[in-house]
Amino acid sequence: MTSTDDLVALLDEGLERGFFAGASATVAEAGGIVAEVYRGSARILPEAELRDASPETLWDLASLTKPLAGAALVLALAADRQLGLDDPAARFSDAFRKTRFDGVTLRRLLAHRAGLAPWFPCYVRGEGRAAYVRTLAEVDPDGPPGRAVAYSCLGYLVLSEVVERVAARPLDRLFAERIAGPLGIASDLLFAPEGGDRARGAGGEADDATERRMVADRRLAYAGFRTGVVNGEVNDGNAYRRAGGVALNAGLFGTARAVAAAGVAWMTRDARLLPESLIAEAVSNATPAAEEDRGLGWQLASTKGSAGEGLPPSSFGHTGFTGASMFVDPEGGRVHVLLANRLHPSARAADMNAFRRRFHALAAAL
Repeated sequence: MTSTDDLVALLDEGLERGFFAGASATVAEAGGIVAEVYRGSARILPEAELRDASPETLWDLASLTKPLAGAALVLALAADRQLGLDDPAARFSDAFRKTRFDGVTLRRLLAHRAGLAPWFPCYVRGEGRAAYVRTLAEVDPDGPPGRAVAYSCLGYLVLSEVVERVAARPLDRLFAERIAGPLGIASDLLFAPEGGDRARGAGGEADDATERRMVADRRLAYAGFRTGVVNGEVNDGNAYRRAGGVALNAGLFGTARAVAAAGVAWMTRDARLLPESLIAEAVSNATPAAEEDRGLGWQLASTKGSAGEGLPPSSFGHTGFTGASMFVDPEGGRVHVLLANRLHPSARAADMNAFRRRFHALAAAL
C-alpha cells in the first residue's frame, strides 16, 4: 500500500535528478480527487517571475491536446452530424484534393493511420492558417494511408483546418463552448491563455532551442524564432505559428485538476462530453492489425509504453513533449495525471516514460 508521501518522494526524486523544474501528480476518481501533489517551481526564469507549482498552475499540455481537444471536437461534430469519421479530408479543402490525400479519412487521421509524415516545421514556408494548409498539402507522405500506425503531428494540423471549416469558428472558442464549458472547466482548460491566465502558465523553454535544432537538422532556415523564456505560450512551434497557439496537435493549457476532470468525463462516459457510443469507440482499438494499439486520439495501454504494468490493458491515455501525461483506468475507476515543465528553461534528457510508469504503479496502489 502506498500513500501520498510516496508520490511526494517520487516528484522530489525527479527534481533532484533534474527531470523538470516542477511537477504535479494527481489521482482522481468519479467522486473527486484521491491525491494531489505539487512540487518544485512553475517558473524559475526570469527570476522576477519565480513561483511554486500549485493547483492554479496552467501547464502546457503539448500533445495531450490531441485527444482532449482534437478527438473530442471531431467526435462532437460527428455527434452533431456535421461530418462523418469516414469522410475524406479532401471533402473539406480543395488543397487536400490531391493524389497524396487519396484514402486520408478523418478516422485515419485520428488514429495516426493516414500515412502523413510525423513532423515538419510548417512555419518555414509561411505562418498562419492559410499558409499551413498549402504546406500540409505539399509535404510528402510517409506511406500509403491505412498501412501502418505512424504518429503524426501533421495529421492533427489537418484536423485543425477541418474542424474550423466545419464549425465556422476558431478552435479555442469551439472547445470552450462544446467541451470545456459543459464540463465546468473552461477557466482552467483552455487555449492561448491571456492576462492573468498567462501569468499562471508554467515556464517554458528558452529561445525556442528545441525547434531551432530540429529545423537546423533538416537544413532549413527560419528567422522568426522567439528569444527569451517562453512562459505562458505554447512551446510547440507549429501550434504557436498557426494561430497563436490554437491548434489540435498542441496548444491546450490546463491545471492538474481540470485535466483530471476531463479524464473522469472520458472514464465515466459523461454525456456532457460526448454520446456514450462515441466515447466507447474512441477508447477502443482502432488499429487491431497494426504493431501499435490506438484508439481515436488515444494511446491504449495494451501496447507497452508509458502506461506500464501498474495499469490494465483497458487503460487509455496520452503523453506530451513538455512532460505532460494522463492515463485513465476504467477498470480501477481512476485517472492518473502527471504534469511537468521538463523544457524549462532548457530541455532535459529525462526518461519521462520510465518516470510515468513508476508514477502509475504508485498511484494505482493508493
